Amino acid sequence: MTAVERLITTARAEIGYIEKETNAQLDNKTANAGGGNWNKYARDLDSLGVVYNGKKNGYAWCDIFVDWCFIQTFGLELGMKLLCQAKKGLGAGCTYSANYYKQKGQFHTSAPQPGDQIFFTKDGSKTSYHTGLVVDVKGGKVYTIEGNTSSTPGVVENGGMVRDKSYSLSYAKIAGYGRPDYTLVREDDEEMTQEKFNEMMAAYEKSKANPVPDSTPADWEKEGVEWARENGIMAGNGNGDLMLHSPLTRGQFCVMLKRYHEELGK
Repeated sequence: MTAVERLITTARAEIGYIEKETNAQLDNKTANAGGGNWNKYARDLDSLGVVYNGKKNGYAWCDIFVDWCFIQTFGLELGMKLLCQAKKGLGAGCTYSANYYKQKGQFHTSAPQPGDQIFFTKDGSKTSYHTGLVVDVKGGKVYTIEGNTSSTPGVVENGGMVRDKSYSLSYAKIAGYGRPDYTLVREDDEEMTQEKFNEMMAAYEKSKANPVPDSTPADWEKEGVEWARENGIMAGNGNGDLMLHSPLTRGQFCVMLKRYHEELGK
Protein backbone atom coordinates (compact mmCIF):
# COMPACT_ATOMS: atom_id res chain seq x y z
CA MET A 1 0.00 0.00 0.00
CA THR A 2 1.04 3.59 -0.56
CA ALA A 3 1.46 5.99 2.35
CA VAL A 4 -1.97 7.52 1.68
CA GLU A 5 -3.63 4.10 1.46
CA ARG A 6 -2.10 3.11 4.79
CA LEU A 7 -3.38 6.30 6.40
CA ILE A 8 -6.89 5.82 5.04
CA THR A 9 -6.90 2.20 6.23
CA THR A 10 -6.08 3.41 9.74
CA ALA A 11 -8.90 5.96 9.67
CA ARG A 12 -11.46 3.61 8.13
CA ALA A 13 -10.93 1.04 10.88
CA GLU A 14 -12.18 3.63 13.41
CA ILE A 15 -15.57 4.30 11.79
CA GLY A 16 -18.30 3.74 14.34
CA TYR A 17 -16.28 4.78 17.38
CA ILE A 18 -18.38 6.76 19.89
CA GLU A 19 -17.00 9.20 22.46
CA LYS A 20 -17.42 8.31 26.12
CA GLU A 21 -19.43 9.79 28.94
CA THR A 22 -16.51 9.30 31.36
CA ASN A 23 -12.83 8.49 31.17
CA ALA A 24 -13.50 4.73 31.04
CA GLN A 25 -13.75 1.95 28.45
CA LEU A 26 -12.02 4.19 25.94
CA ASP A 27 -10.89 1.33 23.70
CA ASN A 28 -14.38 -0.09 23.20
CA LYS A 29 -16.04 1.42 20.12
CA THR A 30 -19.53 1.68 21.59
CA ALA A 31 -19.41 1.13 25.37
CA ASN A 32 -19.89 3.99 27.85
CA ALA A 33 -21.31 6.19 25.10
CA GLY A 34 -21.99 9.76 26.09
CA GLY A 35 -21.23 13.40 25.48
CA GLY A 36 -18.18 13.86 27.65
CA ASN A 37 -15.66 14.15 24.78
CA TRP A 38 -13.59 11.37 26.36
CA ASN A 39 -11.90 9.20 23.72
CA LYS A 40 -8.91 6.97 23.07
CA TYR A 41 -7.38 9.30 20.47
CA ALA A 42 -6.70 12.13 22.88
CA ARG A 43 -5.65 9.64 25.55
CA ASP A 44 -3.03 8.09 23.28
CA LEU A 45 -1.60 11.44 22.16
CA ASP A 46 -1.68 12.82 25.72
CA SER A 47 0.37 9.83 26.84
CA LEU A 48 3.17 10.82 24.47
CA GLY A 49 3.53 14.09 26.39
CA VAL A 50 4.88 16.12 23.46
CA VAL A 51 2.17 16.36 20.80
CA TYR A 52 0.22 19.32 22.22
CA ASN A 53 0.72 22.17 24.66
CA GLY A 54 -1.25 20.27 27.30
CA LYS A 55 -3.58 17.34 27.83
CA LYS A 56 -6.59 17.34 25.53
CA ASN A 57 -8.80 14.43 26.57
CA GLY A 58 -12.26 15.74 27.39
CA TYR A 59 -12.10 18.46 24.74
CA ALA A 60 -13.53 18.60 21.20
CA TRP A 61 -11.57 16.02 19.25
CA CYS A 62 -12.12 16.22 15.47
CA ASP A 63 -8.56 17.48 14.85
CA ILE A 64 -7.16 15.16 17.49
CA PHE A 65 -8.61 12.23 15.56
CA VAL A 66 -6.82 13.25 12.35
CA ASP A 67 -3.54 13.76 14.22
CA TRP A 68 -3.94 10.34 15.84
CA CYS A 69 -4.40 8.69 12.44
CA PHE A 70 -1.14 10.19 11.18
CA ILE A 71 0.89 9.32 14.28
CA GLN A 72 -0.67 5.86 14.53
CA THR A 73 0.27 5.17 10.90
CA PHE A 74 3.67 6.82 10.58
CA GLY A 75 4.96 7.22 14.14
CA LEU A 76 5.43 10.38 16.19
CA GLU A 77 8.30 12.08 14.38
CA LEU A 78 7.17 11.51 10.80
CA GLY A 79 3.50 11.97 11.67
CA MET A 80 4.18 15.42 13.12
CA LYS A 81 6.22 16.41 10.06
CA LEU A 82 3.44 15.35 7.71
CA LEU A 83 0.99 17.45 9.74
CA CYS A 84 3.39 20.44 9.56
CA GLN A 85 3.25 20.64 13.35
CA ALA A 86 5.96 21.24 15.91
CA LYS A 87 5.85 19.35 19.19
CA LYS A 88 3.90 20.86 22.09
CA GLY A 89 1.99 23.07 19.68
CA LEU A 90 -1.63 24.07 19.20
CA GLY A 91 -2.53 21.50 16.55
CA ALA A 92 -5.52 20.18 18.47
CA GLY A 93 -7.40 23.28 17.29
CA CYS A 94 -8.67 23.39 13.71
CA THR A 95 -7.71 27.00 12.99
CA TYR A 96 -4.19 26.49 14.30
CA SER A 97 -3.86 23.23 12.42
CA ALA A 98 -4.88 24.87 9.13
CA ASN A 99 -2.43 27.71 9.77
CA TYR A 100 0.44 25.26 10.19
CA TYR A 101 -0.18 24.03 6.65
CA LYS A 102 -0.47 27.61 5.40
CA GLN A 103 2.86 28.54 6.95
CA LYS A 104 4.50 25.74 4.97
CA GLY A 105 2.74 26.67 1.73
CA GLN A 106 0.79 23.39 1.84
CA PHE A 107 -2.79 24.69 2.04
CA HIS A 108 -5.08 24.57 -1.00
CA THR A 109 -8.59 25.90 -1.57
CA SER A 110 -9.47 23.58 -4.47
CA ALA A 111 -8.61 20.28 -6.17
CA PRO A 112 -8.48 18.04 -3.08
CA GLN A 113 -6.66 14.73 -3.11
CA PRO A 114 -6.97 11.59 -0.98
CA GLY A 115 -4.76 12.04 2.07
CA ASP A 116 -5.50 15.78 2.40
CA GLN A 117 -6.82 17.20 5.66
CA ILE A 118 -10.09 19.02 4.96
CA PHE A 119 -11.08 22.10 6.98
CA PHE A 120 -14.52 23.64 7.38
CA THR A 121 -15.45 27.25 8.13
CA LYS A 122 -18.52 29.31 8.95
CA ASP A 123 -16.95 32.77 8.79
CA GLY A 124 -15.56 32.94 5.28
CA SER A 125 -12.34 31.04 6.04
CA LYS A 126 -11.18 33.40 8.78
CA THR A 127 -11.26 30.42 11.14
CA SER A 128 -11.90 26.69 10.91
CA TYR A 129 -14.27 24.85 13.25
CA HIS A 130 -14.20 21.25 12.02
CA THR A 131 -11.83 18.95 10.14
CA GLY A 132 -11.44 15.46 8.72
CA LEU A 133 -9.43 13.31 6.33
CA VAL A 134 -10.08 13.19 2.58
CA VAL A 135 -10.36 9.58 1.44
CA ASP A 136 -11.69 10.00 -2.12
CA VAL A 137 -12.69 12.59 -4.71
CA LYS A 138 -15.09 11.63 -7.49
CA GLY A 139 -18.34 12.63 -9.16
CA GLY A 140 -18.07 16.23 -8.01
CA LYS A 141 -17.85 15.19 -4.36
CA VAL A 142 -15.18 14.91 -1.70
CA TYR A 143 -15.44 11.89 0.60
CA THR A 144 -14.12 12.07 4.14
CA ILE A 145 -13.65 10.25 7.43
CA GLU A 146 -14.12 12.55 10.42
CA GLY A 147 -13.91 12.33 14.16
CA ASN A 148 -16.42 13.95 16.54
CA THR A 149 -19.19 14.17 13.95
CA SER A 150 -22.37 12.23 13.13
CA SER A 151 -24.15 10.65 10.18
CA THR A 152 -26.36 13.72 9.77
CA PRO A 153 -25.70 15.36 6.36
CA GLY A 154 -23.51 18.45 6.33
CA VAL A 155 -20.85 19.52 8.79
CA VAL A 156 -21.60 18.34 12.32
CA GLU A 157 -19.17 19.54 14.98
CA ASN A 158 -19.10 17.78 18.34
CA GLY A 159 -21.23 14.96 16.96
CA GLY A 160 -19.42 12.41 19.10
CA MET A 161 -18.66 9.73 16.49
CA VAL A 162 -16.17 8.71 13.80
CA ARG A 163 -18.08 8.68 10.54
CA ASP A 164 -17.53 8.61 6.77
CA LYS A 165 -19.19 11.55 5.02
CA SER A 166 -19.33 13.36 1.69
CA TYR A 167 -19.79 16.91 0.41
CA SER A 168 -20.14 18.65 -2.90
CA LEU A 169 -16.84 20.16 -4.00
CA SER A 170 -18.66 23.51 -4.12
CA TYR A 171 -19.91 23.21 -0.52
CA ALA A 172 -19.66 26.72 0.93
CA LYS A 173 -18.35 25.62 4.31
CA ILE A 174 -15.19 24.02 2.91
CA ALA A 175 -12.34 26.37 3.80
CA GLY A 176 -9.64 24.33 2.10
CA TYR A 177 -7.27 21.43 2.35
CA GLY A 178 -3.95 20.90 4.09
CA ARG A 179 -1.71 18.67 1.99
CA PRO A 180 0.95 16.63 3.81
CA ASP A 181 4.21 16.07 1.96
CA TYR A 182 4.01 12.33 1.48
CA THR A 183 7.41 12.27 -0.21
CA LEU A 184 8.74 12.34 3.37
CA VAL A 185 7.58 8.74 3.67
CA ARG A 186 10.48 6.68 2.36
CA GLU A 187 9.66 3.74 0.13
CA ASP A 188 11.20 1.35 2.64
CA ASP A 189 8.81 2.75 5.29
CA GLU A 190 5.89 1.53 3.24
CA GLU A 191 4.35 -1.89 3.62
CA MET A 192 5.93 -4.71 1.60
CA THR A 193 3.68 -6.02 -1.17
CA GLN A 194 4.02 -9.13 -3.31
CA GLU A 195 4.74 -6.93 -6.31
CA LYS A 196 7.57 -5.12 -4.52
CA PHE A 197 8.98 -8.41 -3.26
CA ASN A 198 8.98 -9.84 -6.78
CA GLU A 199 10.78 -6.74 -8.08
CA MET A 200 13.42 -7.02 -5.37
CA MET A 201 14.00 -10.72 -6.07
CA ALA A 202 14.27 -10.11 -9.82
CA ALA A 203 16.89 -7.41 -9.21
CA TYR A 204 18.78 -9.74 -6.89
CA GLU A 205 18.80 -12.60 -9.40
CA LYS A 206 19.96 -10.21 -12.11
CA SER A 207 22.82 -9.00 -9.94
CA LYS A 208 23.88 -12.62 -9.33
CA ALA A 209 23.85 -13.39 -13.05
CA ASN A 210 25.72 -10.23 -13.95
CA PRO A 211 27.86 -9.29 -10.96
CA VAL A 212 29.75 -6.02 -11.02
CA PRO A 213 33.54 -6.71 -10.87
CA ASP A 214 35.12 -5.72 -7.56
CA SER A 215 38.86 -5.77 -8.25
CA THR A 216 39.87 -2.15 -7.68
CA PRO A 217 41.33 -1.63 -4.18
CA ALA A 218 41.02 1.58 -2.21
CA ASP A 219 44.23 3.55 -1.67
CA TRP A 220 44.73 2.22 1.85
CA GLU A 221 44.50 -1.44 0.74
CA LYS A 222 46.18 -1.19 -2.64
CA GLU A 223 49.70 -2.24 -1.54
CA GLY A 224 48.49 -5.30 0.35
CA VAL A 225 46.16 -6.41 -2.43
CA GLU A 226 48.90 -6.14 -5.05
CA TRP A 227 51.28 -8.17 -2.87
CA ALA A 228 48.71 -10.91 -2.29
CA ARG A 229 47.91 -11.09 -5.98
CA GLU A 230 51.53 -11.08 -7.14
CA ASN A 231 52.38 -13.90 -4.77
CA GLY A 232 49.43 -16.06 -5.73
CA ILE A 233 47.67 -15.84 -2.38
CA MET A 234 44.58 -14.20 -3.82
CA ALA A 235 43.56 -15.05 -7.36
CA GLY A 236 39.86 -14.15 -7.49
CA ASN A 237 37.09 -16.18 -9.08
CA GLY A 238 37.01 -17.89 -12.46
CA ASN A 239 36.43 -14.56 -14.16
CA GLY A 240 39.40 -12.94 -12.47
CA ASP A 241 37.20 -10.83 -10.17
CA LEU A 242 39.00 -10.40 -6.85
CA MET A 243 35.68 -9.75 -5.06
CA LEU A 244 37.57 -7.49 -2.67
CA HIS A 245 34.59 -6.45 -0.58
CA SER A 246 32.63 -9.71 -0.55
CA PRO A 247 32.39 -11.90 2.59
CA LEU A 248 35.17 -14.49 3.01
CA THR A 249 34.05 -18.10 3.65
CA ARG A 250 36.00 -20.48 5.88
CA GLY A 251 36.88 -22.54 2.83
CA GLN A 252 38.31 -19.55 1.01
CA PHE A 253 40.24 -18.58 4.12
CA CYS A 254 41.81 -22.06 4.32
CA VAL A 255 42.90 -21.89 0.69
CA MET A 256 44.48 -18.47 1.18
CA LEU A 257 46.16 -19.61 4.39
CA LYS A 258 47.67 -22.62 2.60
CA ARG A 259 48.95 -20.40 -0.20
CA TYR A 260 50.48 -18.06 2.36
CA HIS A 261 52.20 -20.98 4.11
CA GLU A 262 53.58 -22.18 0.81
CA GLU A 263 54.82 -18.67 0.03
CA LEU A 264 56.68 -18.53 3.37
CA GLY A 265 58.31 -21.88 2.63
CA LYS A 266 60.02 -20.70 -0.54
